[in-house]
Amino acid sequence: MQNIPELIKSSGVVRPKLYEFPTADGVVLRMTRYVGGEKGPVLLAHGLGAWSGMFAAPTIRRNFAQYLVENGYDVWLLDWRGSIQLPLRQFTLDQVAQNDYPAAVELMLRETRADSVQAVAHCTGALTFCMSLALGKLPAVRALGCSQVALHIDVPAAAEVKALMRLPDLLAASGRQYLTPTEDPTQPLFQALFGQLVNTIHHECRSTTCHRLTSLYGHVYSHASMNGETHDRLEEQFGKCNLLAFRHLAQLTRSGVARRFDFSASENRQRYASSTPPSYLNPEHFRIPIRLVSGGNNRVFEPRSTELTYNWLVQHNDADLYSRRVIQDYGHADTFMGARADLDAYPAFLELLESSPR
Repeated sequence: MQNIPELIKSSGVVRPKLYEFPTADGVVLRMTRYVGGEKGPVLLAHGLGAWSGMFAAPTIRRNFAQYLVENGYDVWLLDWRGSIQLPLRQFTLDQVAQNDYPAAVELMLRETRADSVQAVAHCTGALTFCMSLALGKLPAVRALGCSQVALHIDVPAAAEVKALMRLPDLLAASGRQYLTPTEDPTQPLFQALFGQLVNTIHHECRSTTCHRLTSLYGHVYSHASMNGETHDRLEEQFGKCNLLAFRHLAQLTRSGVARRFDFSASENRQRYASSTPPSYLNPEHFRIPIRLVSGGNNRVFEPRSTELTYNWLVQHNDADLYSRRVIQDYGHADTFMGARADLDAYPAFLELLESSPR
């Protein structure tokens, strides 16, 4: 388990408070809280195969958690079941939406005695948060910032090809439980071959971890926006991702929209009363301020992903509730972990939080 850093603000040190709590289906999650002021609680949700430390990276001059603390917010970093700091387990994205965010928001409301919270969610965290919202599981969320994706999915050609080839299904059928960009002593031969393969394909840098990361997800950041120390310590931020979640993401890539997990036509009929999984495109529970943010150079989820969701939202609800920003010269995770993200990207989220006061 990585160390949880203290945060520095002008008035002194802000020490973290740790919480462990169960979900309705019995998974123990973790929250890290930094009380920065009286502006109300804000939940931060990371992406798949990562952890909440992406918001508190010690290798940049001002990370996102510190930025929000300095602006007077009570900041809650959630490690949902896809966190590399929690035990590896197989799960669908539906299970995250059904269980993780409702439990996290309930804990925040209980501890703060607030009547609502705000949230900023990144990557698969944003996708699953929107799925949870669509189910009506989060009535106490009054504003949401979605980083890179929400309910619609558009990916680069390479990711689309892997999804069409059903590569995660093939790997799962072979008995593999997870993939990771880092070194892995439990499967050294596979990881060495994986490393040799990606090193022949990718030449942006000399890091095999970086190249594996690109192979698994796409270009997770623009190298130009990352400082050397953050790039050299990628193994602290990224790790194992279970194959069942990869399979669900591949299904959504083929579909283009957020849907329940596709088990098979016969099992789907038993579970959903339909041979095809139902979508999460229900606008009823999205009548809150939502800002969609994409990196202009994102090569994990194309910027068109948030454009599609934005257009869908304004078509179905009050257009004034929604806004979209494209952060030029940034990719995917560097909107939080980039060397100058506090100047170039964080204000897009702060504007949303400030516009929905407690």
